[in-house]
Parts: sequence; structure tokens; C-alpha cells
Amino acid sequence: MKLTESRIKEIIFEELQSLSEAEQEQSPAPKPEKFGSKMTSSSQRTKGLKQGASDVSKQQGIDPKEYGIMQQVEEILQDLANLTDIKTGKVITVLNPVFKKLTAIRDELKQQVKK
Repeated sequence: MKLTESRIKEIIFEELQSLSEAEQEQSPAPKPEKFGSKMTSSSQRTKGLKQGASDVSKQQGIDPKEYGIMQQVEEILQDLANLTDIKTGKVITVLNPVFKKLTAIRDELKQQVKK
């Protein structure tokens, strides 16, 4: 499936709207780590990918559709990194609120598991 630039913009706009609405409904989450502050060398990335591949068989509770979603996110980020500097401009502007929201959701779920 080929995504056009206008469709990508539409998807991003829809996601930002839903994130904005969800943020208004929830109380403020703890401040997440600063997105984009982590640095990884290509050799560290390679090692991490190999380790992640070997860990897939050990993971529980992740179904094939979820793996597909994770793969789609990875692929679009790789494509964007090949096309532009994702540390600046539009891409990071879109990724920052998404990262913050996902971090808040993760932290909330972790707290629920602890209880």
C-alpha cells in the first residue's frame, strides 16, 4: 500500500487530534524522559536488533497484529530517516507529543500492574 504525502498528513492530524482530546480528559502524567536525547551507534543498534530478534520467541502477550503495528512504526521511521533529518523539523514536532503520550500510557499501565 502506497501512502501519499497528503494521506500521511491526514493520519498525523487525526492522531494529534485524538491525542489532544485524550490529554484533556486525563489528569497530567508524570514528566517523561526527553524524547530524542538518547544516542545509539550503528553497532549498538545492530546488537540491539539481533537481541530483539532472539527475544521475540520469549515474549508473551504480543499477537501477530501487534507485531505488525510495531513493524509499521519502525518502517515509517526508517523511511523518514532516509528522507530527512528526523531530529528536526516536522517529524520531531509530530513525534514529541506522540512519545509523551505513549510514555504516559505505559507508565499508567505499569502502575495498574503494581496494584
